Amino acid sequence: MNLKANQKSILVVLLCSFLMLNVAVGKADAFGRGTRGADVYAVQGMLKTLGYYAGSIDGIYGPATEKGVRYFQYKYGLPVTGAVDAKTLENILWAYANAKIPKAQPTPTPVPKAPEQPKAPEQPKTPSVPGLTAAEQEMLALVNQERQKAGLQPLQVDLKLTEAARLKSKDMIAKNYFSHQSPTYGSPFDMMKQFGITYRTAGENIACNQTAAQAHQALMKSPGHRENILKAEYTHIGIGIVSGGPCGIMVTQMFIGK
Repeated sequence: MNLKANQKSILVVLLCSFLMLNVAVGKADAFGRGTRGADVYAVQGMLKTLGYYAGSIDGIYGPATEKGVRYFQYKYGLPVTGAVDAKTLENILWAYANAKIPKAQPTPTPVPKAPEQPKAPEQPKTPSVPGLTAAEQEMLALVNQERQKAGLQPLQVDLKLTEAARLKSKDMIAKNYFSHQSPTYGSPFDMMKQFGITYRTAGENIACNQTAAQAHQALMKSPGHRENILKAEYTHIGIGIVSGGPCGIMVTQMFIGK
């Protein structure tokens, strides 16, 4: 007989047989080392389920079974004899009946995978421009992404225009104003002239916000500012982002078409 293959079903039958015994009044004989048979097999199975026995369930009451019985007796405050008497058996049955034995979980029905969607083509990255801060580089990338979506050519960075844009942002922070008209430099066109910047067409956006991305979103929601960002005639941009002011950063975008 293959005991391992039939372990579960035999243990259930033997457990039912044990429950029919009058162990409470001590009529069951004690058995211990050297005993063989179904009684030993059932005790081994119950102790293994309860975590007191680590050996094989083979129906032979050897040293490992005795050790498991002793451990169980000790834990339950019984005389530690290493033999299964009526009281020990009663406690093993009670512990086994109250054990929370995990039930087999049903195999989940596989969820069919949704067909893979074709990946959108990657947007070309705006090359890093020496001389721009990280925030200015981020805003340049955002601006050119918008222009690409609209089918327009990306704007090139003009470093003279960038210098003028930074000074405009610093001036708005230092003199506490927010306007295209500077008390220091005049209009954006006056300022460009002072810096020797030539153009065919020009414009300016200003923003006061917490981050470059938030400033960009705000500008895109404003029709006039959005028009500057997406104006086909513009070819170059200067971006000046300076920390400070009432919002966190001050942003100036200067646009020219050459």
